[in-house]
Amino acid sequence: MMSWLKRLTGSPRLLVLLGLFVFAYAWLASLLLQLWVIPTLFSQPGAAEGLVVLDSIGFDRIAKAKVVEIASLGWSAWELKPQSQSPAGIASLFYTVLGPSPTSMLPFNAVVHALSACAAMLILRNFFSVVPALIGALVFALNPASFEWVAQIHRDGIFILGNLLFICGIMSFFRPPVEGGSQWLRYLFNMGFMPVLGITLVWVARPYWVQVMLVTTLLMLIPLVFVGMSRRLAKSRRHIAGLLAAFLCVVAFQVWLVKFHTPYEPIQIPESISAASVNASESVESSPPLIWRRTSWLPEIIEGRFYRIAIAREGAKSQGGNTLVDAKWRLDSTGAMLGYVPRALQIGLFSPFPELWGGIASTPAMTMARKVVCGVTLFFYVCLFGLGIGLWQLRRNMLLWVMIGVCLIGILNYALTYPNIGTLMRYRYGFYMLLVGFGLASWCELWLRRLPYRDRG
Repeated sequence: MMSWLKRLTGSPRLLVLLGLFVFAYAWLASLLLQLWVIPTLFSQPGAAEGLVVLDSIGFDRIAKAKVVEIASLGWSAWELKPQSQSPAGIASLFYTVLGPSPTSMLPFNAVVHALSACAAMLILRNFFSVVPALIGALVFALNPASFEWVAQIHRDGIFILGNLLFICGIMSFFRPPVEGGSQWLRYLFNMGFMPVLGITLVWVARPYWVQVMLVTTLLMLIPLVFVGMSRRLAKSRRHIAGLLAAFLCVVAFQVWLVKFHTPYEPIQIPESISAASVNASESVESSPPLIWRRTSWLPEIIEGRFYRIAIAREGAKSQGGNTLVDAKWRLDSTGAMLGYVPRALQIGLFSPFPELWGGIASTPAMTMARKVVCGVTLFFYVCLFGLGIGLWQLRRNMLLWVMIGVCLIGILNYALTYPNIGTLMRYRYGFYMLLVGFGLASWCELWLRRLPYRDRG
C-alpha cells in the first residue's frame, strides 16, 4: 500500500517533493487569504491588502516608506532592520523588486515554511521510518496557525527555520563517527554550516534569542563529554577532534553575535528585598511595580537573567489582551520563578485551555481563529500522548533527549515570559509543533508495526 513511499527512503527525492508541496500549499492558500478571504470578511485597517495582524500592518508601513527612500537614493538606502524591524527590511527588498504589495512577500514566506517542513522531517528521520517522519512533518507544516506569518509579514517564519536548523546541527554532534573520504565535509556541513546558518537566521528575527541558544549549546557540552568518553577514542580521534573544533566554532560565533551584534541594555537589579507591597490578589491594572527579592547566594550574572524575564513578563502583562493567564502571579524572585516552572510547562505544552476555545479575541480575525482552536488542540493532545509513547520506546537514544531538551528550553522560556497565550502560541510554534509532529509520528510508527509485512511495503 505504501511501497512507493518506501522506495524513496534514503533519497533526497521525497524531501524535495515535500518542500515543493508545502511551498505550493503555503503560497496558493496565502494568495487566497490575502486577495479574497480577508478583504471579503474583514473591514479593519489593512484588510483591503490582506493584512489583519497588527504587527504586519506596521511592518508594511515601514517597508513602503523604505521603498520610497530606495527609489530616491538607490540601493545604498536599503537596511536589513529599518527601525530595528527585520521583517520590514526584508519586505522592502521584495516590495522594491516585485511591487509594494504584501503579496510580493508570499513566495518568500512559502519558501521559508517549506524549508522548515523539510528540516522537521530531517529531524524526525533520526527516529522514525520515512512514512511516520513525513506525516509528522506535514502536521508541522499544515497547522492553520502558521498562516499568521505565512500569509502575513512577520518574523516568526525565519525564527522557526533558524531554530530547526540549530536543532539539526546540535543533534549532529551526538551521531556516531562517519568513516570515509567525505567525513570532514559532513562535519563542515552538519556541525558547522547548519547550526551557524540557524543561529544567523534567529539573530535576524530575534537577536536576543541567540543568548538562549548560547546557553543551550553550553548545556549540551555536558552530555557531549560523556558521549565522547564512552566511545573508543583510539579509533575515533579524528571524530573527537572534529567534534571539538566544530563545537568551539559554534560557541565562538554565538559569543561574537551576542557581544558585538546584539542590542543590550544593562539592567541594575534593585537592592531592595522587601516584598511587602506585593499583593498577589490584586488585579493587573492596580498591582504595584515589581519589587524584586534578591537571592543572596546566587551570582548576579545568573540572577540578572531571571530578573530580565520577570521584567519582560510584567511588560507583557501590562499590555493586557484577551488571552492572559496567571496575570495575578507575582514572579518577584528567582525562587518564585523556579517554583512556577511546572505551571509554565503546563501552559507551554497544553494551552490554549478550554476557556480560550471560543469567545471574543483582540481582532475579528483572531475571533474566527478561535473557532477552530478546540478541534486542533484536542488533536494535539492526542499527538502529545504519542510523544510520551515515543519517549519510552526511544529512551536510550541520546539524539531524542537533545531534541526534547532544546524544545523544552524554548517552550519554557516563552511560557515564563509571555502570559498572553496568543503571543505564546506564535513564539513556541517551532518547538511545540516539532514535539507534536514527533508524537504523531510515534502513533504512525506504532500502527505500521501492527500491519502485516506485505502491507508495510
